[in-house]
Amino acid sequence: MTDTVDPESAGLLDGLTGDARAQRAELIPWLLEQGISVEEIHGSFAPMLLPGRHVLGDDGTRLSVRQISDRTGLGIDQVTRFLRASGLPSVEDPDAQVYLRPDAEIVDHINQFVDLGLDPDQMLTVVRVLAEGLSHAAEAMRYTGVAATMHDTSTTELEMAKGVRALVTNVAPLLGPMVQDMLMLQLRHAMETEAVNANERAAGAPLPGARQVAVAFADLVGFTRLGETVPPEELEQLANRLADVARDVAEAPVRFVKTIGDAVMLVSTDTGALLNAMLTLVEATEADEALPQLRVGVAFGPAVSRVGDWFGSPVNLASRVTSAARPGSVLVAQAARDRIGDNEAFDWSFARARRLKGIQDEVKLFRARRAGKP
Repeated sequence: MTDTVDPESAGLLDGLTGDARAQRAELIPWLLEQGISVEEIHGSFAPMLLPGRHVLGDDGTRLSVRQISDRTGLGIDQVTRFLRASGLPSVEDPDAQVYLRPDAEIVDHINQFVDLGLDPDQMLTVVRVLAEGLSHAAEAMRYTGVAATMHDTSTTELEMAKGVRALVTNVAPLLGPMVQDMLMLQLRHAMETEAVNANERAAGAPLPGARQVAVAFADLVGFTRLGETVPPEELEQLANRLADVARDVAEAPVRFVKTIGDAVMLVSTDTGALLNAMLTLVEATEADEALPQLRVGVAFGPAVSRVGDWFGSPVNLASRVTSAARPGSVLVAQAARDRIGDNEAFDWSFARARRLKGIQDEVKLFRARRAGKP
């Protein structure tokens, strides 16, 4: 193939001069040897990455929504919704062949869940959440891969292309098992939480071994949107910075439990001490220009400690209260507010009773501030 294609006459060097032209002229014969077509090279902004894309399933085959619909048995509208939920753009013409073959296979997998009886609308939510989380992971991996293949600025396009192909060839088989194991870990945690909640509901009382504790979550406001504008390593630095500050404020009897993405979880048997720590955490992040604002939720009740983590109704409630908090504020559920009682260190304002997702009854919420602070 390389004998029959002249890069210059094929227009593959158009617009390039000097060293860039020389590097591209060196790269193209090797790309053609790998089975990459002239059309693919023409249509690519970064031809040196095409070998890696081939390894990841981009073999140039394109399918339409109608073709995906025919192979899955799903309606065209439903296929379009699932593709959009996966993070792909929608097209008006159902016969336009724009989707990669692996994109169609994603819909195949989704359809298998629907065939098992899972609600299609709920599957849409699952797909959206997966797509959002994995898009951040893919972006972080992209930066990691570039760092691994471009050791310095003298790396040529051909060297980068060979390095990317070698790296992706070795990494691709590892991705599925790693993502699966991490997802299974999260599912086990979710099932453990649901088991504790179900037992509490069935017994009408806390589980044996439960302790009365205060639980608090704090998360960075706008972290997801921020991920669209800053590199993944900066996001990681922000999340790590929050965790470091949270560990600093977690002095006994307050204990730092874990990080969950852009959030931290702390617990204490002393509700007032926990609230003081969370207010300190908010103040520390406000003083750090690099960190976005925090929102905090605090709850109190019986919870079970297992392998260093905590399960039970106050954990779920604190998470939901956090989601209801305004940027820069600390919201406290009524049981935690009652537990603190009269304490001159805090000022309170009623933030009304709310229905929170996954919580059966309305929850009265109170905003907590340092005494004398507006």
